[in-house]
Amino acid sequence: MAAVGLSLPLAAPALAQAQPVVDSAPEPIVVTGERAEQAKAAGKQGQAITQRPLEDYPLARRYAPLCLHIFGINREAGEVLAERITANAQVLGLRAGDKGCKPNAWIGFVRNSKAAVAQLRKTQPEMFGTLSKTEIDRIFAGSGAAQVWHTTEQRTIDGRALTNLQLGDTTVKSTSLYQPGRLGSPIRSDLLGSIVIFDMARVGGKSLLQLADYATFRILAQVQDLPQVEPQTLPTILSLFAQGDAPPDSLTEFDWAYLSGFYRMDRGAKLLATANATERAMLDGTATRLSNKARPD
Repeated sequence: MAAVGLSLPLAAPALAQAQPVVDSAPEPIVVTGERAEQAKAAGKQGQAITQRPLEDYPLARRYAPLCLHIFGINREAGEVLAERITANAQVLGLRAGDKGCKPNAWIGFVRNSKAAVAQLRKTQPEMFGTLSKTEIDRIFAGSGAAQVWHTTEQRTIDGRALTNLQLGDTTVKSTSLYQPGRLGSPIRSDLLGSIVIFDMARVGGKSLLQLADYATFRILAQVQDLPQVEPQTLPTILSLFAQGDAPPDSLTEFDWAYLSGFYRMDRGAKLLATANATERAMLDGTATRLSNKARPD
């Protein structure tokens, strides 16, 4: 791999540009006892890493095209990061914004990430939306190497804005959309913006591929970092900054199982659905297929 100079403590190797991959006919899937146990473990881990919404809302997902803005790193390295993240999203079937689109995902590299977040709260309060104190505290959870947060909005299941309903002194969001039965949700949660702030003191020795894949996972779903790896932990890029064994080089089979299952769930799906969705993506071969498709040369 060719090296790319970065505005970071250590230069990180750039990933090779991915070549187009043509899907071949899927191999017959044979579920062994070991494979079934691994899938069950993946489902359990998938539910564990998902941040619980503070209210009984559906899990937030991206519906608008992904539009990236990368700062604090030289242009060449930023372009490599953006290409990889965009390619990952497209492997999942998500859309990418056109050139000149308005950013809805920001990835930055700063010398003191906690101080940078505090400064942004003062100078760019719109980047934090209406985050509660608990949600602000979540930004600093995990390994501390990256500060991540999201802005979300509840909409009707088909993407229309909710109407304001006044109940005494309280204003609540309401929908008049008809939803037959009680099994489905009349609303969905839109992930409007994602921010990942890397601490430059912690990214030395990490490759651009690792950073891009870590950022991919964090901006596409509200999941939490892993500050340490337990013996039962399945390999995941979320352990990039964890204490313990060497982290994976890229998104793992578990990571692809989670993300593919996550974006195949019903729009009104809630936390408990992540376990079944992740387990199913491991069992039906989706995770393996996407992992192979996204593997860099």
